Amino acid sequence: MESASAGRSPQARSAARPWFALAVPVALGLVAAGACRRRPAVQGGADAGPPATAAIEGRVVDRRAHPVPEARVLLFRLGGESHPRETATDLEGRFRFEGLPAAGHRLLVEATGFPAAALPAVTAPATAVEVRLDGEGRVLVGSVIAAGAAVAGARVMLAADEGGPIRETTTRASGGFAFGGLGEGSYALRAVRGAEASPTTRGVHAEEAAPAEAGRVRLELRAGALVRGRVVDDAGGGLADVGVRAEASGGAPGDDPLPALGRSDARGGFALGPLPPGSYRLTAARPGEILRRAPVLDLGAVEPPPVVLELVRGARVMGRVRDGRGGPASGARVRCVAAGMEELTVQEGPLPLAAEAAAMPSGSGRALGASRAAVADREGRFAVDDLIPGRYHLEVGYPGSEAFRSDEFALAPGERRDAGVLALRAGVPVEGRVVDEGAVPIEGARVSVSGTGAAAGAGAAAITDAEGRFTFALPAGGYRLSATAAGHGAGQAAVELPVGGPPPAPVQIRLLRAEAKLEGLVEDDGGRPLARARLQVFPAGQPGAGAGAPVGSGTADVGGHFAIAALPAGELRVEIDHPDYPPHAEMVTAGTFARIKVPFPGAVAGELRARATGAEVTRAHIDAVGPAGAKAAADVRKTGRFRLTRLVPGHWRLTVAAPGFRTVEREVDVGAAVSLGEPSVRDLRVELDPS
Repeated sequence: MESASAGRSPQARSAARPWFALAVPVALGLVAAGACRRRPAVQGGADAGPPATAAIEGRVVDRRAHPVPEARVLLFRLGGESHPRETATDLEGRFRFEGLPAAGHRLLVEATGFPAAALPAVTAPATAVEVRLDGEGRVLVGSVIAAGAAVAGARVMLAADEGGPIRETTTRASGGFAFGGLGEGSYALRAVRGAEASPTTRGVHAEEAAPAEAGRVRLELRAGALVRGRVVDDAGGGLADVGVRAEASGGAPGDDPLPALGRSDARGGFALGPLPPGSYRLTAARPGEILRRAPVLDLGAVEPPPVVLELVRGARVMGRVRDGRGGPASGARVRCVAAGMEELTVQEGPLPLAAEAAAMPSGSGRALGASRAAVADREGRFAVDDLIPGRYHLEVGYPGSEAFRSDEFALAPGERRDAGVLALRAGVPVEGRVVDEGAVPIEGARVSVSGTGAAAGAGAAAITDAEGRFTFALPAGGYRLSATAAGHGAGQAAVELPVGGPPPAPVQIRLLRAEAKLEGLVEDDGGRPLARARLQVFPAGQPGAGAGAPVGSGTADVGGHFAIAALPAGELRVEIDHPDYPPHAEMVTAGTFARIKVPFPGAVAGELRARATGAEVTRAHIDAVGPAGAKAAADVRKTGRFRLTRLVPGHWRLTVAAPGFRTVEREVDVGAAVSLGEPSVRDLRVELDPS
């Protein structure tokens, strides 16, 4: 048996060089020698010499004699052909060259994760050649099948579970594949061929030696789907050479170790995949521009319609912040929040990249919605960059000052807006801590403020630090502080801040662990499931959505089923909202199956008339109060017609107010409608007298 071990001799040390560093000088030397000797050519272009009937076969192993699969093996004939022959080792590390002349040859081997190694002289025939690579590597072996049969020529991709470079190989005729030179840790794999793809298999560990057949990974191809679309700018024109990415949407952006990657063509078009069925988030990236929206696609076996990814020029807002004494508010945190976001979040830790914040859905991590943040410098200056065009307002948090919120403004693509000076007002400091039932501080808990009266400052929020501490500066008034944290139930505390009085004592909010789960079915009282109904869960003693943050939320599936995890044990209040049904709330118990019945709605359609003339009253507002304090409202149309929808069946009182007329009340019994959207009370006529 012949062997070479890199690092034990000058010859072996030279073998540790990359194969091309060895192959090029050898090849050039052979070419030069051939040019000098001018040997006569023979038929077929082969060198004259011994008949090509011999073979060289052997194995490639690592330092511990474990086989190295998929190693690249090159064979050079000494003093003969200038171009090497090439093959790859099989899953057991074996290789074979046939049809060789009985002469001297040189073997060169390279494998991922190992230095190159060479055998300087091997004489054919040889049947037990061993090339030993310097180092130890783990191997991952598997096979690809489709409909129970082995698949040759399938592409197999591999990456570490925590992300990193993607490696790729192709299955052999037997359907087998192997990755060598791997380190410790877990890996993810996926196979594709044509329009088929296997589900991504994660948590696979490489072995020190090739496993037995029973322990090998098996990837099964199924019908996949291509994601096609176009990347455009904010004027609708196609953008070329833009990187596009599709990744599983179950986790945070960047969690998928095997995303589908591609680039847009000259017209902005792209195609990704095939991808196995599942939910995927699509993103596109280009320096200086921002993705307006990262769509999520649910892929089945049918190819989805084309997707448009819009990259827009980012806008900028700048200005200065002054504290309550008129000096620069150095270190003030300024957030530019998209319209519809009502919370002020004090962002702790590093701020996300612009593209990440822009692509995050509302409520992702600590960056809420399409918003960006900045910290004022020593002069109080700030600049918030990379904003998606749209409507925004500014929110400022600064120790010792009341929370500041500006009026809304609109930003155009690429706009640079100077917000001027933002003057803060000094407030009463409110400090506290959020702890668990064992008095252990909870980091990252969200503490929100709501006013018990018309107190200003309600709507502010903060995130606790590593010691569970939070702080606010609020104007005098009464407040309720509500704290929530992942894996815990909600907690509350009340504070009173008198005018000119001293700051209150530090507040402590205790949260109980939330390890319970609530599953159930939401349907109407006729047994019809409320698909896509939105559910919010509140503590049993909390009045509802207006009184603090929910401890959990979820959405019912097409069959009306829902499951909400990480809830506190015991009694809870669930509020259900559906665009076709009246708001509904029920008390449930965590850990049980909840069957929630929502009443089938009724509706009232009618008209307003002047009693004296019978003319339509075209400007009026109607407020309605129904069973259990349920409320509804409507504005009268130009024709004098009105419609009140999503009404709980029962007795309702309507209050009609119109300019130039006396306010009038009407009482009406509303039953359930025959079908959604249809009025159950028709042609209700309300007559008004002049004021």
